[in-house]
Amino acid sequence: MARQQSRTRTWDDYFIPGTSVLRNNFTSSEKPYGETDPARITALEEYFTSIRIAELRTNPIEGRFDYDHMKAIHAYVFQDVYEWAGQERTAPRAGPMTKAGHSYYPAGPALTAAAEAEYAKLAKADHLRGLDRGPFVAELAERWGELNVVHSFREGNTRTQFAFFSQVCDQAGYRLDTEAFRPGNPLRDEFVQARFHSQDTGNNGKLAAFLASAISPMQP
Repeated sequence: MARQQSRTRTWDDYFIPGTSVLRNNFTSSEKPYGETDPARITALEEYFTSIRIAELRTNPIEGRFDYDHMKAIHAYVFQDVYEWAGQERTAPRAGPMTKAGHSYYPAGPALTAAAEAEYAKLAKADHLRGLDRGPFVAELAERWGELNVVHSFREGNTRTQFAFFSQVCDQAGYRLDTEAFRPGNPLRDEFVQARFHSQDTGNNGKLAAFLASAISPMQP
């Protein structure tokens, strides 16, 4: 199960005071809010989350492919790094969250409702089971693109989405080649740009095209 929401945070509350570094679990007597060096916390985050993601490949978290399932995956992947792992972000509330000039849902009831609506669509489609490859990829892109706009978590949405949708693919009889989208692979940058295109245009066709390059039917 995902962790219980510990407290409501403002946008600034996520950061170590006086910095642009997120509060983290790597605390000490000298660093009560966690590691303050941006490069070091990035390296620590990548190290620990890569271990957890590898564990999920062999031992996936069982769930119903709903919001609680996504939260449980985020909680597992980021358990070593952030106290709020697995929790829906609580900021910003006054307006949308922006990243690289692109907008995501503001925190609060609208975000929660939008997320629940997308998981309901996934359930209504029987979690994409029984679809030929073309329709499967198109529907996967729709659900992935819309959930990305919701952007439920303060950090780590992309890695959590990959773990979640890899399981969606597996149970539907397809394989998502997550290695093709690892950091450093040019395809990952193209994938990120395809998601931004989805946000800007409301059209997930470009995202579907890139997902199609990494999805194949599972062998019997």
